[in-house]
Parts: sequence; C-alpha cells; structure tokens
Amino acid sequence: MASFQILLAGLLALALGGCVVAGPNAADMIDDTLITGSITPPPAPAATADNSAIPDLERLSDRRTVRNAVSTADIEAAAKSYPWANPQTGTNGVISALQEVRNGSRICRTFQTSRQRFDGVALYNGEACTTGAGEWALVRFDENG
Repeated sequence: MASFQILLAGLLALALGGCVVAGPNAADMIDDTLITGSITPPPAPAATADNSAIPDLERLSDRRTVRNAVSTADIEAAAKSYPWANPQTGTNGVISALQEVRNGSRICRTFQTSRQRFDGVALYNGEACTTGAGEWALVRFDENG
C-alpha cells in the first residue's frame, strides 16, 4: 500500500510538473472604499485672490465652538477659565482672560484661548460680539506668533 501511495505521488508530481497555482493578487483583495488616506497629510489650503489661505472646515468648526463657549460663559461667576471641546474635530482648549465690554445693546467679549490638537498646542487672542437678536459673531481670532 505504501508503494502505491509513493507511485501515485510520483505520477501526480509528473502530471503537475510546470503548473503554477495562482490566486488573486493583492490589488484584487483590497476594498478601495475602506481606504481613507488618513495617514497622508491633507492637501494645502487653496489660496484666495488676495493670497490668504482659506480656513479648512476643521478650523471653522473649532471657531464656532469657541464662539459658542465665549458667548455662553458666565463671566459673573468666580471662574477664571472656561474649557471647551469640539467632539467633531477632537480639538479642545481653555478660554481665559475673558472680558466683556458693553456699548448700548452691543456686547463684545475679548479672550485668550488655547487650541490643543494631535499635532500640538496653539494660543489665540479673539473677540466675539453680538450681532443682534441674541446672535454672536467671532470678529477676531488670531494665533499668537
């Protein structure tokens, strides 16, 4: 029986000699819809006619979050700092040096804030003012050089 198995194995080897068994290549096995490009750096922002960079959506989202935190801060409370976080971008910070100035019905609040992200911490000076009907606008948000 053992000699039969050896003979069968030998015949099979001769019959398959030169045959290559192939399967799918790696490109056929990758689902392109799952590739996010998350490890590649984002493209540089486009420039406007005056050559200033257009703020990216993440920065705009953070600015809205900061504006909302500044406009709702209880400045009459004993707090000296006001934390904020943007769950959409994973960015957070702390607002400090918050001061309010009233001019008739217009209210403006100046502040400093940190902006902490995965790539580091930046400090900003800003100002938010009412625009009427209880709405606020971020009128200045400058990164400290």
